[in-house]
Amino acid sequence: NDRWSAMGVVSQSWLTSRSFTNGSVQRATGTSPTLSLMYKPLPNVMTYVAYADSLEQGDTAPNSAVNKAQTLKPYRSTQYEAGVKSQWDGLNLNAAVFRLERPFAYVDPSDNVFKEQGKQVNTGLELAADGEVLSGLHVYASTTLLDPKLTDTGIAATRDKRVLGVPKFQANLLTEYSHPAYPNMVYTANLHYTGKRAANNTNTSWADSYMTLDLGTRYGFKIYDKPAAFRVALNNVTNEHYWSSLFPYNQNGKN
Repeated sequence: NDRWSAMGVVSQSWLTSRSFTNGSVQRATGTSPTLSLMYKPLPNVMTYVAYADSLEQGDTAPNSAVNKAQTLKPYRSTQYEAGVKSQWDGLNLNAAVFRLERPFAYVDPSDNVFKEQGKQVNTGLELAADGEVLSGLHVYASTTLLDPKLTDTGIAATRDKRVLGVPKFQANLLTEYSHPAYPNMVYTANLHYTGKRAANNTNTSWADSYMTLDLGTRYGFKIYDKPAAFRVALNNVTNEHYWSSLFPYNQNGKN
């Protein structure tokens, strides 16, 4: 009705993984459901809760393990989310809290076997806003606060540690401006911040936080009545040096 609505989605997966190193084959099938329930207390405000259960391919053992190149059985990851979306005089405001859980595998130092031993748990908050704050000035802003942890790993050195390569805080601010007299010419500025990230599973090494600024402009026009645009962009104008991403040997690393 006007206040309540619901959505359900189910997908079917067929997963096959073959190793050319040891000839092993891992096959699995399964469904991945997503359920959402939405309620509108006001015509311009919608609240929601959502649940997802997803089947995903298991990780592959690294060369340091006695079972190297073996692909583990598929994982089941779950996600819970609750949030609110609203619109006020052209300004969109959104907020969401969420929790994601997935199995975590690593090489057990006691027998040097790569196997599933623990969970990766991400708990977070997302805030976003966009709208025209002044005549010709449009702002898009978002931030994510995240607590990415490894739990039940069986090893004190990695228990309750930060997940490799995942920052606790990220934020982005994009502004676009066009003068009312020249609406086809748009100037953009994008400011992005990424907090420090763990560089290993034991959190003894870290990559520093960084901030980048991108500037640009675009001009819109038509070619044979078809919309087109000419863009010029300058990325990282402050010449910031940073690690753009951190990847372990595989998704979970060697340990």
